[in-house]
Amino acid sequence: MRIARPKRPTPPFKRKRGPPPQATKLLTYSLAAGIVFMVLLGIVFLPRMFPEQRSVAIVELRLNTTAGTRLDVFSVTAVLELERFNATLSRDNTTLGSLPAGLGGGTATLRFVDGNATGFLDTGDYFEITTGPSGCFRFEMFQVDVDRRVALERWGAC
Repeated sequence: MRIARPKRPTPPFKRKRGPPPQATKLLTYSLAAGIVFMVLLGIVFLPRMFPEQRSVAIVELRLNTTAGTRLDVFSVTAVLELERFNATLSRDNTTLGSLPAGLGGGTATLRFVDGNATGFLDTGDYFEITTGPSGCFRFEMFQVDVDRRVALERWGAC
């Protein structure tokens, strides 16, 4: 019995000469065109990834009953102009008073006071409220430019 010898492995392919100049040019131009195309895609689509976002002010109010009833602005996440806000006061789902955008033009029931006279909603400002008989009172404040409620305070027999 005879054992067959293993075959010699085939040698790896060895190029005898360099690639032709046309192939080198084609690869170079293809690489350049690909890079230009990626840059153009970045110019077109990257700005859409980062749209301009408006600031939203989340307002924390505290009920203060030491001298009448008022809601003090305790903290604000973003200090913004008063023109961006409006407010509504209701008792038992009946609207008692509202302040238009800018929080001006208050009545005896609901009035805004810019405590530090800056024209911005920030700490030190407050809402004076004249409440009648007991009930469930609800105060809501909206930011007009983003159409969101930014403050909600309830008190009384809710």
